[in-house]
Amino acid sequence: MSLRVYILEDEIITQEVLKETLEILGCFVCGMETHAEKALQEIQQLDLDLVMLDINVDGDKTGIWLGNQLDIPIIYLTAFSDLENIRNAVKTDPISYLQKPFKESDLLVAVELVKNKLKAKKQLTIKENNLTVSINIDDILFAKKEDHYIIIHLQDSKKIIRATINEFLEKVTDNFIQVHRSYVINKNYVTAHSKKMVKINNIEIPVSNSFSKAIQEVLG
Repeated sequence: MSLRVYILEDEIITQEVLKETLEILGCFVCGMETHAEKALQEIQQLDLDLVMLDINVDGDKTGIWLGNQLDIPIIYLTAFSDLENIRNAVKTDPISYLQKPFKESDLLVAVELVKNKLKAKKQLTIKENNLTVSINIDDILFAKKEDHYIIIHLQDSKKIIRATINEFLEKVTDNFIQVHRSYVINKNYVTAHSKKMVKINNIEIPVSNSFSKAIQEVLG
């Protein structure tokens, strides 16, 4: 699993060392910046798995300020270990907190923790015949709402959970989009589409007028 990473760090040498180390660990560095506000603008345009944030950087805003704006796994990197910084950083729920100069082994551990967190997010846990069952979210083709339940369609089976469309969307990844009041699809499995329907595994799923424009923008 290769992580897509962004770096906020105002020391150029540390930037380059961090980039090289992350690439050695199999990560792809999507961008680097020295200012938190500029970094936020770039991050909002990217699909990232991890953001590395130096706490004290150029400009008026700190890395902790940026961390408060994000819903992406965070690793803080700082030359300081004062209690106030640590407490403020912890409030943003980071994966880890590394002190400079960092060790490659410490960064490796932090990256593996991020991978584990992302893998956990890709599992949907449901109850089935009094058993707890985990479904790989990426294996879901589409879901259909029927009364108070969601019918989850996989390649060779179906699962049922009690949930609303919105509750289901909160449990899955950004690959899922609502196309109809009763249907949510995994866009990665769409083989054909029009303004009125999308096709997954030769199954035609209706697209309602209220979602049509947004669907065309997402699917192209």
